[in-house]
Amino acid sequence: MLKLQTMTEDEYIVYKAWIVEDYAGEISRNLRISMEEARASAIDQIDGALSQGLSTPNQFLYHIVLTTGDQESRLGHLWIDVDSQKERCFIYDIYLNEEFRHQGWGRKTLELLEINMKQQGILRINLHVFANNTTAQELYTKMGYEFTSMNMQKWLVDKDNG
Repeated sequence: MLKLQTMTEDEYIVYKAWIVEDYAGEISRNLRISMEEARASAIDQIDGALSQGLSTPNQFLYHIVLTTGDQESRLGHLWIDVDSQKERCFIYDIYLNEEFRHQGWGRKTLELLEINMKQQGILRINLHVFANNTTAQELYTKMGYEFTSMNMQKWLVDKDNG
């Protein structure tokens, strides 16, 4: 059985350190900026969204857990923002550990989230996906997610050579 298990404070501290570095890496790769600049941006954005840590209103951080018999396996994690007034949920982060990818767990996690959100009266789920993450884009498209906007850029100089 797949379930979403709320993170503890200690787990959140580990997660926050991880998400800052992971997100900074994505920003750096996709925007072609230094890791230092990307890290500062990631810290600003994450601290803004999670201003009170796990106690931040409307922010929910989970482990994605598979229970088989009496064994539990943590497949990854999920961070969402639920806005009941706007009847929407925003996925800030969905991550599956490498050994659980390409086995349908991402789809099943999204399906579980959909069920939970419908029960709370949420009408839509939004998310952001970087352009280089084609695997995630394919999954989201197959599950009925639609593009709502697209940022684009063109480098006029070779960033690595000035």
